[in-house]
Amino acid sequence: MRDSPELRTRLYGRANGRCECTTNACRHHLAGQRCPHDLGANWHVHQRSASGPITMDSVVAMCETCHQNIRTGVPG
Repeated sequence: MRDSPELRTRLYGRANGRCECTTNACRHHLAGQRCPHDLGANWHVHQRSASGPITMDSVVAMCETCHQNIRTGVPG
C-alpha cells in the first residue's frame, strides 16, 4: 500500500487525529510518550524505516512540528 488517500484516511483514524510521534527528537513531549498535538491540516505520513513497503505497520502519523524535527534533527 503506497501513501494513498486510503492509507491517509486509515492512518488518521488509527491516530484518532493526534500525532503518533514518541521519539526523543522533540522537546515538546517526553521521549517515549506520545506527542500531545492534534495532527492539524498539514500532517505527514512518516515511514519508520527508509526502505521497505509503505504499510500501516511501517508508518506513523506526525504533526508538522514533529515531522520537521525528525527531518532536521533540531529539537522543537
